[in-house]
Amino acid sequence: MSNRIKKQVKQNIPERIPKAKSPERNNINFSFGLLEYTEYFGIECTCPGWSVELFNMFKELSKIKVAELHSTYRGKYRVHDHSTARSPSPFPEGILPQDCYQIRIATSKGGVHGVFIGDTFYVIWFDPLHNMYPSENHGGLRKIVSGKTCCDEKEEEILKLKLENQKLNEENEVFKELYENS
Repeated sequence: MSNRIKKQVKQNIPERIPKAKSPERNNINFSFGLLEYTEYFGIECTCPGWSVELFNMFKELSKIKVAELHSTYRGKYRVHDHSTARSPSPFPEGILPQDCYQIRIATSKGGVHGVFIGDTFYVIWFDPLHNMYPSENHGGLRKIVSGKTCCDEKEEEILKLKLENQKLNEENEVFKELYENS
């Protein structure tokens, strides 16, 4: 290997591994020790882009303090408790709705639900289908379907609309001929 190649490779490797965060910084940490999958909360129905947005959110939030999430970033991540939510799945034993929070992943990407204990957010549920607060804008309350992504549902709808469009175009041609021959 030439010196030039060694030099280029060495430039891409960090000089050292970053030191662990000191406790006094209070940046948000994430834990999956309480993670549950239910018929309404899970990741089996997500598109590839969804996981990229999820990890971008985790990365960005791990650089800020819990207090900043509840103030400066409150609007961006729409962080709020579930004191008024009617969850389609029961909250885990010992967790009250007012102690559980939602953090939005990204616009129209759903959110994660969990509890804060100190500076750690314990993720309980992933909610890509917006099932904690279902609305018609996001398809209403839907169960997680393994092996089927949100893209599949959109593709099925597109196919249905294409077939309907084709049928209407054929009918239009018939009416056009009738009009021209009258």
